[in-house]
Amino acid sequence: MKRECYMHMRNGVAVLMAGILIFSSAGSLFAGDPSPGLSDDQTRAIIELLEDKGIITGDEAAAFMERVSGQPAKEVAETTPPAETPDAGGAAIPVAADTRPEPATRADVKALREDTRRTSDATINDQRLLVRRIDDMQANTLDPLMDKAIKSEWAQRITLSGDVRLRYQGDYFAEGNDILLNNDSISDPDNPGDDDVKYNNTDRHRFRYRARLGMKAKLLDFRETNIGKVEAGFRMTTGNEEEPVSTNETMGDYMNRDSFVFDRAYLKWKWHPIDPVWDRMPQVSLVGGRFANPWFSSDLVWDSDLNFEGAAVGYETDTEQMQPFNLFFTAGIFPLQEEELQSRDKWFWGGQVGFEYRPSYDMLFTLSTAYYDYQNIEGIQNDIDRPNYYDFTAPIFMQMGNTLMDIDPTGSLKSALATDYDILDIYFNANLGIFYPVQMILEAQYVKNLGFDRDHVAEVTGNDNPVEDTDGYMVGATIGYPVITNHGEWNVGLKYKYLGADAVLDAFTDSDFHLGGTNAKGWILKGEYGLYRNVWLTTRWLSSDEIEGPQFGVDTLQVDVNARF
Repeated sequence: MKRECYMHMRNGVAVLMAGILIFSSAGSLFAGDPSPGLSDDQTRAIIELLEDKGIITGDEAAAFMERVSGQPAKEVAETTPPAETPDAGGAAIPVAADTRPEPATRADVKALREDTRRTSDATINDQRLLVRRIDDMQANTLDPLMDKAIKSEWAQRITLSGDVRLRYQGDYFAEGNDILLNNDSISDPDNPGDDDVKYNNTDRHRFRYRARLGMKAKLLDFRETNIGKVEAGFRMTTGNEEEPVSTNETMGDYMNRDSFVFDRAYLKWKWHPIDPVWDRMPQVSLVGGRFANPWFSSDLVWDSDLNFEGAAVGYETDTEQMQPFNLFFTAGIFPLQEEELQSRDKWFWGGQVGFEYRPSYDMLFTLSTAYYDYQNIEGIQNDIDRPNYYDFTAPIFMQMGNTLMDIDPTGSLKSALATDYDILDIYFNANLGIFYPVQMILEAQYVKNLGFDRDHVAEVTGNDNPVEDTDGYMVGATIGYPVITNHGEWNVGLKYKYLGADAVLDAFTDSDFHLGGTNAKGWILKGEYGLYRNVWLTTRWLSSDEIEGPQFGVDTLQVDVNARF
């Protein structure tokens, strides 16, 4: 539409220019100027221009020429006597003579002015009508489109995601098992003792499900401002507020409804320079709230469903992988248990440094070392005069395996951790894509609790010869597609785990292996297969036994149908 407007304006300008030239010529003729301003050829060219632009018709052009020349247009060409010029051989060649039209009369000039005025007024009216139509189009079409575009741009900043998992889980206990413990007691199942200790050595079959729904909102984008990218996010999930390492809901509660809880709620900021630095593109990130695991690690230390509360900062030297070497660093601080009337709040801080080496596009080797330091985590025994004063030192949540102490002097059992936990974590991962898209992933991990104090444990537990099992390790291999997305994609994996009783804090380690906790060793066999796009089947067989203490072996079968969106 704008192009048409410009064409009309250009035509109008052409008309005005032609009118001015003709007025100038006609004025000279009217004044009796013997040398009029325009020749016959120039006049004809102007009239032809008006005819070409559609301003006047062919008949009007012929009539106008008659007025200017004083004779019919056809006769103008016919009555013009030819002139003769000799050619190179001396022969005469007829040429058009340079003749001038008769002077125009006052009436001719007046008529020409009137025609030009009417044409100019019509062009101006057309231009005004066109502008009005453009305004109407903008009000009726462009404004709604712009409003939709603004809303669409806002919607494009929001990303929704989620997944649903249906699971069958069978737990098959080994023959001869002595115990099933309630996190703090070991006893003979034939002599259960007090009612607080529960025993069971019967195979168990459960149907479970998990549902998660998350949202991410891009508040600022690095393409819009040079202060970085800001993201807000949250995620809701099934589960409860008592188990930080599980999001499963077990079916079989008389069709009762289940709850949705906040799994994540965070703000995250990322920044990297516009131009590379030393041929690298570094990045700084800061996240706070409740967010995903910031560490490069495996479920030997942190369960896959565990999210962290606190703040973490990260740095990478090369996020664009422009160089084969890349360093990364992560540090964070996380409150575990806040006490209103005490100064011994529980929390931990951690730091990790890692190194990536990519010799080619299809090979990546990663090595990291992390240190996690827990503060005020061990228990304190109550005084007989104040039997409940240090009850807060008992952990809010435990699984199984860590060495415990009784902090109740009255004889009732109140269990707390008997030692400190300062964890050294070394993790190696190799991703080999030489048969891409099929990849081979090799991994190995070693952990050790440097905070274990044997003498202190002996003192608070009354055991003169406590077991010091503070090491853990894992080796594994997976071949296939790392992430199942489409039909026919697959992977299989095998892993061996050994996790000493006090190698890590049992509250946060894998909740499936050995039914959760530490003091376990065994194998994990896994296979996945894509059924449809974003729908896949997962099967795992976990076989584990105790490392120290009474016999407790269990095999677990998990069959999952997963779907994501």
